[in-house]
Amino acid sequence: MLARFSSIKGGHPMTKQKYDVAVVGSGAGGATAAYVLANEGLNVILFEAGRMLDPAKDFLTHAWPYDLPFRGRGKPGEYDGLWKINEYTAHLYTNPRKDKYRSDPEFHWTRLRAVGGRTNTWGRACFRHGPLDFKTKSLQGFGEDWPISYEDLAPYYDKAERLVGIVGSKENYFNMPDGIYCGPPHKPRCTELFLKKRAARIGVPVIPERTAVLSVSYDGRPKCHYCGPCGHGCDVRARFSSLDVIIPKLRARSNFTLRTHAVAHQVLVDSEGRARGVSFFDANTKQHYEVEARAVVLAASTVESGRIMLNSKSRFHPNGIGNSSGLVGHYLMDSVKSGAVVGVVPELKNRPRENEDGAGGSHMTIPRFNYNRKNNYYGGYFILIGSGFGRGISGAGGITGWGAQLKNQIRQEYGSTISLRGYGERLPDYDNYFEIDPDNKDAYGIPQVRFCAGAKDNDLKMMEDMYGWMEEILRACGAEILPHRKYVEAMGDATHECGSARMGNDPKTSVLNRFCQSHDVKNLFVTDASCFVSLPGTHGITTWIMALSWRASEYLADQMRRGEL
Repeated sequence: MLARFSSIKGGHPMTKQKYDVAVVGSGAGGATAAYVLANEGLNVILFEAGRMLDPAKDFLTHAWPYDLPFRGRGKPGEYDGLWKINEYTAHLYTNPRKDKYRSDPEFHWTRLRAVGGRTNTWGRACFRHGPLDFKTKSLQGFGEDWPISYEDLAPYYDKAERLVGIVGSKENYFNMPDGIYCGPPHKPRCTELFLKKRAARIGVPVIPERTAVLSVSYDGRPKCHYCGPCGHGCDVRARFSSLDVIIPKLRARSNFTLRTHAVAHQVLVDSEGRARGVSFFDANTKQHYEVEARAVVLAASTVESGRIMLNSKSRFHPNGIGNSSGLVGHYLMDSVKSGAVVGVVPELKNRPRENEDGAGGSHMTIPRFNYNRKNNYYGGYFILIGSGFGRGISGAGGITGWGAQLKNQIRQEYGSTISLRGYGERLPDYDNYFEIDPDNKDAYGIPQVRFCAGAKDNDLKMMEDMYGWMEEILRACGAEILPHRKYVEAMGDATHECGSARMGNDPKTSVLNRFCQSHDVKNLFVTDASCFVSLPGTHGITTWIMALSWRASEYLADQMRRGEL
């Protein structure tokens, strides 16, 4: 018997069945939870606010810029500066102009409501976070310690990486544990090899990227054919998404149900204040439904899960379910993201045109390298490398001129530019938060959130160092550095939001325990990045989310078998 895949479009009646577990959100955390729980034999229903996607039809992977009215960039001002949304992806994302939210200072909230969530368009970097990252206060003297260690999570990193399919190399790099790799890293581009050689002269390491884009066939999926625009969605399943990898594995299970177009509103409670199910709206008809379950897992994303918790008020939970500490929404984090610093390397001008770009994104990266330096800030950062030929004149934005002179300069510089962009550690701060906006509701009448989160003094000091090193690296390459502005991107722009329901041992200073279980409501779990205690300056958090969700889900299943839930 196949799993029940039900789009409730048209208001099809819900069954009266009570599930073992209701999971909200089909991205990295939610799909992983559903996968583990269903494999444990529990009867699982997975809610997704958006629709099922067909990669062959919904991903414009191979569309050319000239096929689109605005050459892929979209109508000016249409997407409020959210860089992931353009003409290739706008039909996938929530339009911020239609589903508005307020923020002060500016916050970039990028939402993708479809099966797979933002794993459909994510950056695909898969570096593990090391022992220091879990114990920054104890071992480095700043931030907060997690209630778990790297050793607690390492076996679940193994499981997540085997499911995802990650390519990379064992580098034995400090505080960046090697993982489980199904294939070798993608071959470096000429520009990346050049950068690696020159950066070594000033003591800056450059290592192969660890990525969820296959360099070999794996688990029934083909290797990448190097078309390039991974961020538009992959129509051949060569890169991981929960849509392409996890959901198909659940199709054969009779104990799994997927409900699409289901906009979760609240966690329902029983007469004792325990979770009893989920309240949601049909995205098409706006009709209201309720589904009962013995346990509820929220994994709708850091902001959406917190929003559901804050909106789930009752006489038992007057400030929102699981919020006796008053901390839901607080300690919101996102990577400290710089603008791009771009250099034109004279030695690379007029070089032969080769199809060397490979997979989308970087093939090599600059990991955190400031561990042994005295800095005037806490934490560290990695630097993302952008290089290669790209699509035609896509890298010619800084070139000025007219006619033949302009064309010749574009030809000369094609493939000779290197761009660097830093992503740094954000310290947990109570005053970075979101809350329910009393004056704003969405199309379903659900109270919306408003943000109060921005850069703090430590972020600005780190950013100054970050720009200094990016310029130094480009100078080591002999590059002509293009004019640039030094600034910190708005929070949310890195799309690494986390920390709004952090885990900890003390119910007064945290929302969840070490297994992502609510301190207040024992049959409520939150398994997306909401549980994060800190956000280190290491590349990628998706497999971290999956490992945490896997661990929490195994614990949930064990507790249910023991009759504790």
